[in-house]
Amino acid sequence: MRALFSSIADRYDRMNRVMSLALDRRWRQKVIADLDLPPRANVLDLACGTGDFTAALLQRFPDACVTGVDLTPEMLALARQKLAGASGVTFCTGDAQDLAAFTDATFDLVVCAFGFRNFPDKEKALAACHRVLKPAGRLVVLELFRPTSRLVGALVNIWLSLVAFLFASGARKAYAYLRRSVSETVSADAFVSLAARVGFRCNRRRTFFPSATGLSFRSADAHGVLLGSGIGSSQVL
Repeated sequence: MRALFSSIADRYDRMNRVMSLALDRRWRQKVIADLDLPPRANVLDLACGTGDFTAALLQRFPDACVTGVDLTPEMLALARQKLAGASGVTFCTGDAQDLAAFTDATFDLVVCAFGFRNFPDKEKALAACHRVLKPAGRLVVLELFRPTSRLVGALVNIWLSLVAFLFASGARKAYAYLRRSVSETVSADAFVSLAARVGFRCNRRRTFFPSATGLSFRSADAHGVLLGSGIGSSQVL
């Protein structure tokens, strides 16, 4: 996985814009708009890549302390360039399925954009997120989950295949994997069920076109912080 993302690090941002029809930034802003953090909140940006989500978080919460973690040094190098001069941000190499470098109950918020479908053991990564979050902390996941509609799934597959053919010269093997990763990952509903197994409850869900979904979780035993039960608020944007 590290080698794959190393090979596309220099074109990763451009390809995200093309594959999402330039909507990926708006999706990040939408899920961030729902957040309410304490002053100088500790935030973990998991699988931070080139730092797009970190930048958006600091724009929304300029006094937050954000730690970006990614498996790929080449991605982190680009993130450091993008956030050069920004205060309160740290980037480090790490495995989302481990997070051994962080003690229990460290973060007010853990975010992960377009990373979970690449984790071999999603439940293990979710358990690691649960461990490092404070009792009233929140996990926010933005992901291209597998569409439950066969028609939507087919359309997404065709679009990603076309993008890879037209724009991924020299890295088509890598983008063939990215296309497959959407069709082979879990659905949003299945992901919510996985999260419940490690102690999370989903309290907000935003569905974006065509298959991107934003999910917000809190600890199932956090008294007085959950909004409703089950998946909770659901919006389609």
